[in-house]
Amino acid sequence: MSVFPGNFQPIDQIQDLTIYSHEGRLASTLVRVFERTQKITKESHTRINYKSRNTLLVSSKRNEIEEREMRLLVEFESAFYNLSGLLEKLPEGIKRNLCYLIKDREYHKCQLCASELSEESNNETESTHMMKEEDNASEGHMIKEEDSASEASLNIIA
Repeated sequence: MSVFPGNFQPIDQIQDLTIYSHEGRLASTLVRVFERTQKITKESHTRINYKSRNTLLVSSKRNEIEEREMRLLVEFESAFYNLSGLLEKLPEGIKRNLCYLIKDREYHKCQLCASELSEESNNETESTHMMKEEDNASEGHMIKEEDSASEASLNIIA
C-alpha cells in the first residue's frame, strides 16, 4: 500500500505511452490489471481504499469485502467490459489488442466487437439469404414431385 500526500489528484488523461515499445505490451499489462480485479470475489478479504476512472488501490483485510466496495470494483471493471472511459481514448491498435485479449469474457461488449459482429451478421445474412434461395429452388422442385398434402405441411414447416 502506498501513502500519498493530501493533495493527491487522480490522473484523468492518458500518460505518455512511449514506454510501451509495442501496442501489445500495454494491452497485456491492462489485461493483467483486469485479471487481478477478476480474482476479487465477495469472499475475498480485500479492502478497496481508492477508486478513480483509472486507479484501483486495494489492500488485504480480515473481513470479507463489503457490498459498497464490490460496487466500486464493478464500476472499475465495466471500463474493461465496454472499453469505455479512459480506455476508449487509447490508440486504436491498443484497443484492438485489448479487445482481442478479453473478448471471451462473459460480459465483454465493446463497440469494436459490436461493429465486428454486425459486419459478420451482415455477411452471414447475405450468405444465408443466398442459401435460402438455392434451398427454395430445390425445395420447389421436390414439392412438385410430392402430393398436395405433403406440400401443405412443407409450407407450414418452412
